[in-house]
Amino acid sequence: MSDAYISMLIESQEKKLELLEQAIELDKQQEDMITGDSPDMEALNANITAKGALVDELNKLDDGFEAVYSKVRDELMNNKDAHKDEIHRLQDLIRRITDRIAEVEALEARSRINVDNFLKNRRKSLKDGRSTVKAASVYSANMRKAYNTSPYFVDNKK
Repeated sequence: MSDAYISMLIESQEKKLELLEQAIELDKQQEDMITGDSPDMEALNANITAKGALVDELNKLDDGFEAVYSKVRDELMNNKDAHKDEIHRLQDLIRRITDRIAEVEALEARSRINVDNFLKNRRKSLKDGRSTVKAASVYSANMRKAYNTSPYFVDNKK
């Protein structure tokens, strides 16, 4: 029975590693979208939604891993020699997962900076657009005043 639980732990960690690889790919796609000339906001929103679904799956896997590990922890600790290969496999998977988590965190930090820069540039362009519209309306009002003079007569007799 404990062998089945240990296999479940290994499968859980393999699935987690696969999901982290997908998250890394989505982060790279998001970075490409944000740093592009004109990002597609719908595609960006879909990307963020997909990452949210991955996070939910990762959380479920973590909860399941903890539940199963609590059942086999004593067996693994007391019979290390009997489960040496499985323990090494789990350790290797956990190392790889830790590396992928660090990579995801780095990509997320870079993405956060790119989003901040994108929003700052978007705000600046909106502000510039508003000031251009304001300048055009002031110019238009001044030009209307310039041509709206009252008539006057010139006396040519002397």
